Amino acid sequence: MTHRRISAGLAQRLSVVPVVLVLGFGFLQGCSSKPLDGESAGDAERGGSLGLSLEVADGVTLDVVTYSITGNGFTKTGTIDVSGAPTISGTIGGIPEGEDYTLTLTATSADGSTTFKGSAAFDVTAGKTTAVTIRLKGTVKAGNGSVAVNGSLNVAPVIDELTVTPLTVNVGRAISLRSAARDPDSAPAALTYYWSTTGGVISNPIAPTATLSSDRPGTFAVTLTVSDGELTASSSTTVTFVGEEVGGGGEGGGAGGPEQPNVLLIIADDWGAEATSFYPELVGDSGAVPVPNVEALANSGLVFDNAWSTPACSMTRSTIVTGQYGYRTGVTSVGAVLPTDTVTLFDRLNEDSPEYAHALFGKYHLGGGLFDPLAGGTFADAPKILQHVRDLGISTFKGILGGAVVDYYSWNVFDIDGPAKPTTTFATTALTDLAIDFIHDQNEKRPGKPWFLYQAYNAPHAANGGNSPYQVPPPYLHSVDLSSVGNPAPGTSATNVPVYKANIQSLDTEIGRLLQEVDLENTVVVFVGDNGTPSVVKDVGARIRGSKGSAYEGGVRVPFVVAGAGVTRHGRADDLVQTNDIFATVLSLAGVEKDDVSSSYSIEPLLTDETATSGRTHSFTETSNGTSNRRYAIRDKRFKLVSNLGVRELYDLVADPLETTDLYDSAPYAAVRASLETEIDVLNQDARPGYFP
Repeated sequence: MTHRRISAGLAQRLSVVPVVLVLGFGFLQGCSSKPLDGESAGDAERGGSLGLSLEVADGVTLDVVTYSITGNGFTKTGTIDVSGAPTISGTIGGIPEGEDYTLTLTATSADGSTTFKGSAAFDVTAGKTTAVTIRLKGTVKAGNGSVAVNGSLNVAPVIDELTVTPLTVNVGRAISLRSAARDPDSAPAALTYYWSTTGGVISNPIAPTATLSSDRPGTFAVTLTVSDGELTASSSTTVTFVGEEVGGGGEGGGAGGPEQPNVLLIIADDWGAEATSFYPELVGDSGAVPVPNVEALANSGLVFDNAWSTPACSMTRSTIVTGQYGYRTGVTSVGAVLPTDTVTLFDRLNEDSPEYAHALFGKYHLGGGLFDPLAGGTFADAPKILQHVRDLGISTFKGILGGAVVDYYSWNVFDIDGPAKPTTTFATTALTDLAIDFIHDQNEKRPGKPWFLYQAYNAPHAANGGNSPYQVPPPYLHSVDLSSVGNPAPGTSATNVPVYKANIQSLDTEIGRLLQEVDLENTVVVFVGDNGTPSVVKDVGARIRGSKGSAYEGGVRVPFVVAGAGVTRHGRADDLVQTNDIFATVLSLAGVEKDDVSSSYSIEPLLTDETATSGRTHSFTETSNGTSNRRYAIRDKRFKLVSNLGVRELYDLVADPLETTDLYDSAPYAAVRASLETEIDVLNQDARPGYFP
C-alpha cells in the first residue's frame, strides 16, 4: 500500500547584522486581514491569495512598497501604502491556481536613501491563502560607508511517497519500508531519514529504505521523519504482525481475573535494574544477589524490559500518585512538596471508586522533610507533613515522612490517625507487618471488597537522607557473604556493595512474607524501583551508564514486574512503560477512567494481550532545581535524547546500550534528532519558561 503525502513550509534563516534597517515581510497562512490595492474578497475566492504581514524595524520609515507577481502567463502588480504605519497586514488575491509563481517586493525608505528588494517562488491553491516568507536585501547608504543586509530562505523537505509492503504479515517475516522525499531548495544540508516504530525492530532506521520485523504480534505505528538539518517533514502509517493464537492471551481488560481486583503496589527504594537478577545482561562483576521471592513473582507474571522512573525518589513518587511529569507539578527535585490542589490517585479512588479501601505504608516524601529522627526524637515538620498526607486524599498512612530514617533499628512510625510510635523493629520488617495487618483487617471487616495498598519500602536506601551509610540488616533476613568487608555486625554502618546486596535480599525476604498473605487470584501485584542504584554501591562492571540522579539509563531504568489476578501474559515485554503509568493502570483496574491532564497510560491491556498497546510512544524523565541544574531525557523504542545542563546528546540504545557514542552532531542522524526534539517541543507547550533548554 502506498501513502502519498506532500507538504512544504518556509522559514527564515537569518544572519545577525548589527544595523537597524532590517525589513521582514511574512506572508501568513490563513490571514484574515483586508484585501490590498482595492481588491475584493471575491478576487481571493476565484483563485488563491497571499496573506501579508509587514513589521517595520525600529528607526526605519518606509514610503512605499511595490509588488509584482508573475508566472503561468499571469502578471499582477501593485503598490502598498505604508507611510507612517509601523505594522501593515492584508492579502493579495485573485491569483489563478498554479505552480512556480514568483513574487518580487521592492521597498523604499521615506528619505529615498535605501531600496530593499527580494523575491520568492510559491504555488497557489484555489480558495486558499499561501504562506511564503521573503527576506529583503538592501544596502544602507551613509556618509562614511555602507552595510549589506543579507538573508536566505529555507524550504522544508517534502515526503512524496511512503510505501509499506505488506501492511499485514506473519510474525517472523519482514515488512519493506520505502520512501520518496525531496528538498525543494537543497539546503541547508542533505536530507536525512529516520524510521521509527512503536513495536518491532527496524533495520538501518536512518536509510531511505528499511525493513521492519517483530517477534511478537501486534499493530504498530511506523513514522518516517525527513530533515534538511533545520526543517522536517513526517508521515505515518500502521502495520500489523499476525501470530498464532495462544491460550489465555486473548482478550484485554483483565480476562480471567475479578472485575475489581485488589492492587498491591510495592516500591523498592534505590534498587536499579542492574542490581536485579532478572535483568542479567546488566549486572556487574560480582553478579546479582538472589531474590527468590521477587524472581518467583516475575516468573509468574510479566517483566518489562524498558521501564523508566525519574532519577530520584520524590519525583518518582509524584509521578505515581498524579500521573503527571514533574515540570507540571513542580516536583522535579528531592524533597519538593507536591501542591495539595493536585488531583491524586487517592482523590480519584475516593470520588470515582469509593468501594476501594486504600492505605499508604512506608516512605512518603511528598510533603518535604529530609529524614526522620531516631525513635522518640522530635520532628518539627511532622504535623505539617501529616496534614499534607490527608490533603492528598490518603485515608490510612503509617510510616516514614521524609526521605529516609536515620537508623533502621530506631525510628518512629508516624500515623495520620494518632501519635507517632517509637520502634526498634527493623524498618523493612515493621513496614511488612503494617501491610499484613491491613490485609487481614480487610479480609475480616470487608470480605470480598477491593483494596489498594501503596507499600513504599525505604529499603535498600541508605540510613539517612543521602546515599551513605548503609546498615547491616538482621542475619535471619539474608544470606549474603559479608566476609570480604569484615563481617560487620547487624546495625553497623558500612557503605559497600555486599551490605547493599544484603539489604536487597532482606527486602526480598520480607516481600515473600507479605506475598504469603496475598490472594493472587484476586490481587494484582506491581513491583517497581523508584530510581537507579546510587553510585557508591553500584557494582563494578555493571553494563549500564550512570546511577541515581542521572538521566542516563543507570539513573532511570528500574525493575518493573506485574503479576497476579488476570495477568495471563507471562514472560517479558519490551513496551515502553514508566512510573507515571501506574496512575492510569490502578485506575483502569478499579474501573475508573484517567483524566486528560495526566501523562499516564494504562498498561492493563498489555497484561493479557501481547498484541495490545498502552498508547505510549515515548518515555520522558527529568530532574532539576526548578528550572536550573536541569537534566532530562526522552526516548522512543530505539533512540534517546539526553539534555545535561542544556547540552544535548543522542544515543542509539539498540546499537549502543551503554550510551558511549554521542550522535547528536552526526549529520546522518539529523532526522532522528529532529524527531525527538519535536516531542520535547510538545512537552514544552505547557511548561514554565526555562524547563527545556
